[in-house]
Amino acid sequence: MAPRKMIDASAPAEGGGIALAEDVSAGPGREDPLFINSLAKGLGVLKAFDGDWDALGLREIAARSSISMGAAQRITHTLVRLGYLRKDDRTRRYRLSARMLDFAYHYLHASPLYEVAIPFVASARDDCRETVNVAELDGPEVVAVIRMPSQRRMNPTSTIGRRLPAFCTAGGRAQLAWLPQDELADILDRTDFQPRTPRTITDRAEVERRLEIAQREGFALVDEEVNLGEIAVAAPILDGNGRPLAAVGVSTSTAHWTVEAARERLAPVVMETARRISRSLRGWKPF
Repeated sequence: MAPRKMIDASAPAEGGGIALAEDVSAGPGREDPLFINSLAKGLGVLKAFDGDWDALGLREIAARSSISMGAAQRITHTLVRLGYLRKDDRTRRYRLSARMLDFAYHYLHASPLYEVAIPFVASARDDCRETVNVAELDGPEVVAVIRMPSQRRMNPTSTIGRRLPAFCTAGGRAQLAWLPQDELADILDRTDFQPRTPRTITDRAEVERRLEIAQREGFALVDEEVNLGEIAVAAPILDGNGRPLAAVGVSTSTAHWTVEAARERLAPVVMETARRISRSLRGWKPF
């Protein structure tokens, strides 16, 4: 007789508006014989902890990962044993552990971009006294990989690893504007043009027009399209072939800066910083 699967009886009942994650059973594994579905399920469990939730129970994890309770129990048990999840034995709920940061550490220190860019980013921050970021393009999104906060304006919600839509961010537009037309079209085809503020430009044709302006001027400027009260300026970090590797940007408050002042004083800072980083990385390519 096969052993019975143990179920976490203390986990909360299913339902309650839990958002479902992408169904891995309907993903690439159906067509790709090399695809490891169990690995995809394990990563799906980790992605269930998306920052909008406190500690999760087993049923919540199963629902948000679109997997069975039995699979959720085996995967969470494995991740606890490996140290990537922590379990409260009293409540039988789970949290991500600090060991998850190992992946970010290894990613940043395996790339020359991080080591090379840090002194230039620090210099730019000291020069303009505003928060300076470096972001990499990842499909239709940008991911923050370096952040040097301003001493006078702290934004605790913006951290390394944060993802934002590329179409409406300065760092995203600064990289999209330098992509070949076929790659740009592919990314825009996959973009969900949803507004983040009442000022977000969601018309694709207008976004493309802004990209043309950014390419012509050498920088992208976004006025309250991601967060109300925020202006951002960014310029691309380019490889030797003129392909964007990342973008360096400055974000600041409309309480301290106007769009005109940002163009006049911040745009030269990000363009010069991007040029210096690009020169220092000359000859390096991600692949």
